[in-house]
Amino acid sequence: MELSVMLEYQNLDNALMRLENELRQSQAAKEYTANKNVLNNAQEQVLKQNRDAGEMTSQMEALIAEYETIEKELKEAESAVPDVDSSMGADFFIRNVQKLIARLKVLASEISKMSSKIVELNQNYTATMTAGKEAKKKLTQCRDAYEAEKSKFMPQATELQQKLQELEKGCSEEFLTVYKRLKKIKKLPVIVPLNGYNCGGCFMEVAGDLIVKLSSQPFVECPSCGRILYKD
Repeated sequence: MELSVMLEYQNLDNALMRLENELRQSQAAKEYTANKNVLNNAQEQVLKQNRDAGEMTSQMEALIAEYETIEKELKEAESAVPDVDSSMGADFFIRNVQKLIARLKVLASEISKMSSKIVELNQNYTATMTAGKEAKKKLTQCRDAYEAEKSKFMPQATELQQKLQELEKGCSEEFLTVYKRLKKIKKLPVIVPLNGYNCGGCFMEVAGDLIVKLSSQPFVECPSCGRILYKD
């Protein structure tokens, strides 16, 4: 594979990235992306709030069930008063009733707190749904403007993509694998020249044996930053 093919590939890819970045920086794209993010966030919040609502409902049901059980036990204890005919029995009765009443008070407090949480959750859910509907409405409104802006870039972008696909036919699998991996982690530029004994990307010194390899192969990978090195 010739060095000129690698460099041309990078030049075309850089031109395509600049074009894509120009589109992203347009006002239409920014508005579209912002509203899309708001909508996505609202949808995630609704899912979370639904899960929280389910958990709170289960907790509330458990608290109410326990409250009703204790209340029943208290009524049964009170109905047993006439059968208490000793001081020991009376003391036991009083302690049991006090224990039940104390637990009822705790449960009543927990039920009240849970009710407040559920009210707050419902309010947040309503606000989230409102924000989501507004974002969806705005997203629909600005989609046409974004698509119109996008269409301005499509002819040139399509042409560059076609040229890249054509060039890939003359590129080795090794080169394309390394190039796309480095591009994905934004190690740009991917292909850099060897400046004397130093990498043109990270400026670290390159071992002599790698420099010798460049005499017989089109590129080597920098041992420090991983970029594709070539020799002018």
